[in-house]
Amino acid sequence: MKQFPVIFVAALAVLTFPAFAADKPVVKIGVTAPLTGDNAHLGDGLKNGMSMAKEDLRADTKYDYQLVFEDDGMEAKRTAATTGKLINVDKVDAIMSISSGTGGVVSPIAESSKVIHFGLASAQSVADGDYNFIHWTPPSEEVRTLVSTLEKKGIKTIALLGLNQQGFMAIRDEILKQIEGKNIKVTSDQIINPGEKDFRTAIAKAKADNPDLYVVTFFSPEIEIVTKQMREAGIKDNITSIEAFGLSSEPALFNGMWYVDAAIAESDFNEKFTAKYSKAPTFGTPNSYDVFNMLVNAYEAAGTDSNVKPSHEDVVKKLHEIKDYDGVLGSLTVDEKGVVLSPAAVIVMKDGKPVSENAPEAVEPAAAQ
Repeated sequence: MKQFPVIFVAALAVLTFPAFAADKPVVKIGVTAPLTGDNAHLGDGLKNGMSMAKEDLRADTKYDYQLVFEDDGMEAKRTAATTGKLINVDKVDAIMSISSGTGGVVSPIAESSKVIHFGLASAQSVADGDYNFIHWTPPSEEVRTLVSTLEKKGIKTIALLGLNQQGFMAIRDEILKQIEGKNIKVTSDQIINPGEKDFRTAIAKAKADNPDLYVVTFFSPEIEIVTKQMREAGIKDNITSIEAFGLSSEPALFNGMWYVDAAIAESDFNEKFTAKYSKAPTFGTPNSYDVFNMLVNAYEAAGTDSNVKPSHEDVVKKLHEIKDYDGVLGSLTVDEKGVVLSPAAVIVMKDGKPVSENAPEAVEPAAAQ
């Protein structure tokens, strides 16, 4: 069982040794995330994950680590503004973003400003450049797990319904690539633009081919809407996804259904987070915890003088040296492109919470019809 670090009581330290805390150079980590809107639950999970990591930080660090949060609503046009503020006004040393759409906005700005950026994104282009990283399970790994599961379950035909968004398109393209030469056929492949609320025509078209399984990939609120409309059309148990069920603001809607996602965080982390915030971690919460700690470790390793912060370039070098890092998502390694390699898993939603399919408490997934 992992032992979390002892929480540093900042108030006591300030009262007893005011110069000690005040004299530390400050490392600012910015977060641009949806704190309002349809996906606010995701931004809230990231904010809490980063905040818990900061509270768990040991007391004897060389530098004082601070967090700055900005609300982008997970909208690309707002992300450009929040990123500009974080870099030019708040003078952050690093930024974390969520989703391929917003990560794709942050990535070139961070690169040109030489600010370290971690995106929780499926689109591998988010990691382009020297200063950009991704801490999310790559589509190739998620789809490999999906295809393997389809073969084990005897699924021969699938219908794809997905959002026209960089991350989901990367997943869709990887599905088409990996089923080549397999005994799996795509009967319908429909890409739907953001903001759509009526999926009935698309559903009817997909249903006409009577696929064994429907693979749906959307954010909220589309994932809830399309699932409810599919059930109205008589499609109930044979629905799955990559990531989308875990992105939902109504996870209980998918109780008993299996899907593929990044690996679930270790139970110690989930229990501690739930006890602290009275709610379970959301999509990306454990990633945000790991990102904070990887940045801290890199800064501490790169810093040779406790009175001066290391350069971003030196910190980047230390990030690329990470191998078999003991994170809450398991053993993590940063590859040469800047992608943190982590496994994918088959998940079952139980009581509104994701559970590994092979865990003892997992419910039996509904069989494809």
